[in-house]
Amino acid sequence: MVGENFPKNRIGSKVIFSHLVVLCAMTITAVILDQVSKWVVSGWMPEGHSLTLLPGVLDLQLHHNPYGAFGLFANFPPSIRPVVLIALTVLAMLAIFTLSIRTLGWRLSSSVSLGLILGGAFSNLADRAIRGEVLDFLHLQIGDHLDTPTFNVADVSISIGSLMLVGVLLYSWIKQIKNRDSLESQ
Repeated sequence: MVGENFPKNRIGSKVIFSHLVVLCAMTITAVILDQVSKWVVSGWMPEGHSLTLLPGVLDLQLHHNPYGAFGLFANFPPSIRPVVLIALTVLAMLAIFTLSIRTLGWRLSSSVSLGLILGGAFSNLADRAIRGEVLDFLHLQIGDHLDTPTFNVADVSISIGSLMLVGVLLYSWIKQIKNRDSLESQ
């Protein structure tokens, strides 16, 4: 595991606290941005209508999504679908948080990326728990090359946080390999 070769607890409690504050701030910011954007779009845009923001690239299309990402749970009975989606979301949030902290330790970069992931996941989780569905409204299409399903700000937050986390992990692994190689050559 990557974290095994990092110095154990050399960072002080003040640094850990400040990284925890960053994690919470990123989480709260992601939730607020997502919830406000959903509130604004759902308040003035009828479902099924489209509004072009960037011609040929980005438009708004309001959709109510009770099925999960890419409609993966469309065949689940409606009575258990929300429970399954909420349980899977909570498990994924706990697993990502625990594995990331155990692997990377408390770093500013992991706090930012985890905050984005947890904020997006929590915001969509709140929608599922309260409404039984998630509001999606962003649609990205670049010619014939890319045509995404509709998504929301929480999904963007999760995606950016995930890419950042992968980058942090790759950087940590490369650094670990270089350190090991330099120790072996001595």
